[in-house]
Amino acid sequence: MKHLKLITYICVLILATNVVSSQSKFKFKNESNRAVNLDFKTVNNLIIIPAILNDEYVNFLLDTGVNKTKIFGQIRDSTLLDNADFISLRSLGSEEPVKAYKTTNNYIDFGPISSQNQEVYYITDPRFNLAEKLGVDVQGIIGYDLFKDFIFRLNFTNKSLRIYQHDQFNRKLRSFDSMKFRFIQNKPHIQVPVELQDKSKKDFIFLVDSGSSDAFWLFENDDLKASENSFEDYIGYGLEKLVEGKRSKLRTAKIGKYRLKEPQVAFIDPVSSELFEASMYKDGIIGNEILRRFRWFIDYKNRMLYFKPNRFFKDNSNYDRSGLVLIYIGEEIKRTKIPVMVSINDNKTYNSGNQGVKFDVRLQINKLISINKIRPNSPASEVDIQIGDRLMKLDGKSVNTLSVQDINEILSGEEGDIVKIEILRDKIILKRKIELKSQLDAAFKD
Repeated sequence: MKHLKLITYICVLILATNVVSSQSKFKFKNESNRAVNLDFKTVNNLIIIPAILNDEYVNFLLDTGVNKTKIFGQIRDSTLLDNADFISLRSLGSEEPVKAYKTTNNYIDFGPISSQNQEVYYITDPRFNLAEKLGVDVQGIIGYDLFKDFIFRLNFTNKSLRIYQHDQFNRKLRSFDSMKFRFIQNKPHIQVPVELQDKSKKDFIFLVDSGSSDAFWLFENDDLKASENSFEDYIGYGLEKLVEGKRSKLRTAKIGKYRLKEPQVAFIDPVSSELFEASMYKDGIIGNEILRRFRWFIDYKNRMLYFKPNRFFKDNSNYDRSGLVLIYIGEEIKRTKIPVMVSINDNKTYNSGNQGVKFDVRLQINKLISINKIRPNSPASEVDIQIGDRLMKLDGKSVNTLSVQDINEILSGEEGDIVKIEILRDKIILKRKIELKSQLDAAFKD
């Protein structure tokens, strides 16, 4: 199963200080229930769950890497700001601080669970657009505020969260491996033994980050450098610009008793690493490309993780073979002429007789997906495709009919596959072909 990220790997980070505040917990609406389920959908390995926030429908990114709930966009109910604190937050990928409103008394409803008095940070900076970077309509991020109140079973295979009340949890987890984690600013961190390409072995402290769709990130420093078998890559999005790093593989990484062979790793340069909150306490990040390979029980109260492999454990994690970094701009509505069908002798055909009623005018919604970056020395860099070109078709299929996952699968095909691409440049449709090749595999053949 291949997983290319539509706009390389997502790591949209707002770095807030660790503010301790008192707020109500999430509670079961039916307190007699032992457990409830929340269905979710995945986009680029990321977990998206719907909710109601103050009577408005929102999609939340479920992110263990955040300690405060955040909403991006304008505030429709201005009364929320009557008692709001105006603050500034640091952000990866931006020299200027991000302005936000800290609000209280927010109502969040996930269906079977809800809370009346949640603290929410509203970030109205127009530079920050999650939907643009994810390719789907996502307005917020939630993590610690939700995880702290229950035991969660996270199962990527059936895309469901099962939520247990602590005092009614009686599952026997003897078949699961277990690991104690520690909190750094209310975010779970674990120790992972890693073998690098030079065969050196080290124990690294990783943030367990369900808000990253990547595998492993490691922060470079004086004692840790990217391996020789690596290449320059765009590895994630900050607020305004792409985060650059070097892509490679580890020899092995061990999660509990389970050993992963040659997982992907991105090395983050020291300058970018300094922007990560509490980076002095951790060496890197584990994202959902690794987490999705396990079935998890997550217990924040007791700081415990329970896990065992699922059917994704041995998945092939082939990296992007096109070199295209795409970005979702939004949608446009266009007036389109549709030929009118008429009946002639019981046979339906297009109207060719009456010139006055030859077409019916309808409104059509088109996705706007453009080329944001082209990875150096990639297959896409060898053909006439330019940054800013709008993607129209892949292998003859309109992007309007393709999901993010469909696009991912086409662009992460087998080595040597030819992908036909149609792009729009200055009102001119251009046709191109890309022969897919893996830069990651090539780095280990040299």
